[in-house]
Amino acid sequence: MKKNILLFLTFFSFTLSFSQNLYPEKYNDCSLISFCLDCGDKKAEPPKNLINELLNKFDKKSLDKIKGSIAIQILIDEEGKTCLLSSLNKTNISSKKLGLQKAINSSANWKPASSKNKKTNSSVSLILIFENSNLSVKREVFDFTNQPNIKSVGSPKIKGTEKEDPSKDWTLFTQQNSELPWDMTRAVANDLDNNIWIGTDNGIVKISNGKWEHFNSKNTSIPSPAYNKNQTQSVRNLEVDNSNNKWFIMGWDVYKYDNKNWTKYDSINSPIKWARNIFVDHKNNIWFTSWDGIAKFDGKSWSVINKQNSNLPTDKILGVYVDKKDRIWIGTFEGNVIIENGLTKALDDKKSPLSKAYISKMYEDKKGNFWFDLYNEKSDEAGIYVLDLKGKWTKIKHPNSEMFSENVVNDFYLDEQTNLLWITLNGVGVLCYDTVSKKWESYTNENSNVPSIHCERITKDKNGSIWIATYAGIIKLEE
Repeated sequence: MKKNILLFLTFFSFTLSFSQNLYPEKYNDCSLISFCLDCGDKKAEPPKNLINELLNKFDKKSLDKIKGSIAIQILIDEEGKTCLLSSLNKTNISSKKLGLQKAINSSANWKPASSKNKKTNSSVSLILIFENSNLSVKREVFDFTNQPNIKSVGSPKIKGTEKEDPSKDWTLFTQQNSELPWDMTRAVANDLDNNIWIGTDNGIVKISNGKWEHFNSKNTSIPSPAYNKNQTQSVRNLEVDNSNNKWFIMGWDVYKYDNKNWTKYDSINSPIKWARNIFVDHKNNIWFTSWDGIAKFDGKSWSVINKQNSNLPTDKILGVYVDKKDRIWIGTFEGNVIIENGLTKALDDKKSPLSKAYISKMYEDKKGNFWFDLYNEKSDEAGIYVLDLKGKWTKIKHPNSEMFSENVVNDFYLDEQTNLLWITLNGVGVLCYDTVSKKWESYTNENSNVPSIHCERITKDKNGSIWIATYAGIIKLEE
């Protein structure tokens, strides 16, 4: 791979939905709470030797084989330090094998963006192009003034079940064939009245008995994004509590809809600082994970669990779960803990997968078994695990050993009525695992109506249908 290629900053209009992550491959080590998209009177400027630095830090064997392009979203703080937030890899080498995150995060400081002579945190998007043993870099400038509908399709990194074999037939809803206001969707949930709620990158939809109702910046208190007053803030997460309130993470803040009124929770009236995930426990407490610990709302008052008051290894929280015994399981990026009767215990037993990967999501089934989605970008121990009542761990293994080691689980749903485990796998699509027959089926945009390799939240309605949010529409599987 040649190293004497200059950095070309090519400025052009490019439309893409803006939210926390511009691209589907997400990295969770960045600590900036707020930033703006390539903003500033003076925009952030890269070091002159950026390409040489990257080439020296990338995996050498991968550089000999790599072809294609990688879009990267970099956060640049006020000191010029860089952190990789998201990427879209269209090469023949995985980002992990290439060492993309390590290379970006350890590169030389940029000159930070500034406005009115004041330095500011910003996000910059670059395209790395690998061709004929050369590396070139282009910079993207986003024009949101006249943004069309957006979706992201992609090509699956790992092939799905042969086309004639999948037994499930998905129905796809898009802006073209339904009242969906935007194809880029990240969240879906079923409420207590069997209504389906969909969070898109441009508004919210409620489907009730086939009727679609829209919620946006024109008929609610939800604001528009700064770049387009005609749109609505992106929904990054959505949950329904036991009182049938709907909770949304939108932008930096949280919104509650009680079926009549909208309430906003932010850093002024709550401990919330850029909430990332929502969990509703069996007592109807609402939990929000963040990079500043966990915020809990009991319906009247707020409390916080963090490193200072609960001996967490770090305040960067990935997942939280409260089991039937009121034990609090917490996944952080520096280890997992459990809080029982106010005492915090590290889950660092070397024989347990919890010592090697971090809790992203948990579920306790009717038999009392615990199901885990464990995340670790730097370890092959990530994936889906089950802990039974006898303390035995079982890893849910796919016939293709690279399926979980190369791709991140976005969500899972255990359907105990059908004994099916549904998994959305970033970079592939949807997986279905029969927990009785041990049979797998994989659904991609090459062998099914699943429209995108980027699939997010999963829910089931009271009619038995499975709904999944994707980056190219909502899909539904009839019972």
